[in-house]
Amino acid sequence: MSPRLPITTILIVGLCLMAAAVSAQTDPIGKVDTVSLFLENTGKGKWMISVHIWNDEELAAIDIPIKYTAGIAKLGVDSVSYAGARIESFTHKFSPTDSAAQTVRIGGLARLTPDKPLLATGSGEIARIYISSRDKREPGVFAADSTTLPPNGTLMLVDKNAKSIIPALKIVTVKPEKKVEKDKGKKED
Repeated sequence: MSPRLPITTILIVGLCLMAAAVSAQTDPIGKVDTVSLFLENTGKGKWMISVHIWNDEELAAIDIPIKYTAGIAKLGVDSVSYAGARIESFTHKFSPTDSAAQTVRIGGLARLTPDKPLLATGSGEIARIYISSRDKREPGVFAADSTTLPPNGTLMLVDKNAKSIIPALKIVTVKPEKKVEKDKGKKED
């Protein structure tokens, strides 16, 4: 056995561990914040992604780039809604979409002046993304995940002191509720 084999193996394992450490969640304040994507089928060829954030410090900005797919079917974003969401009062909200790449970027700045509030600590929905199929091919299983978008779009939250927070990501597929027919109490004669 060559003495180089163990050294090469150690170097490869070390590089993998360094890459994992660089991409790991980091939160300089408190517990690791979490971004959750709730995926729901809302009809034939239609889906909704409900984006939630749990944070234990006030946030000044968010950036959540998302890639979505349903097999070979071409999909596109119909709309993004911030109505009733935790970031509804943000000074600047953005949600650029790229139908060809099947991506959407949810983001915003809490304030551009000191008189606007930051995103308070807590949890809840920050946006709803409505997506539908753009062709007649049968869509596959719908999936979504975070991604990196050039030139600098990456999953990140920013606190009031401009410190970057790399949150944990949780993806949940919402199962449709079973409709149970209730007995209406009618008696047969």
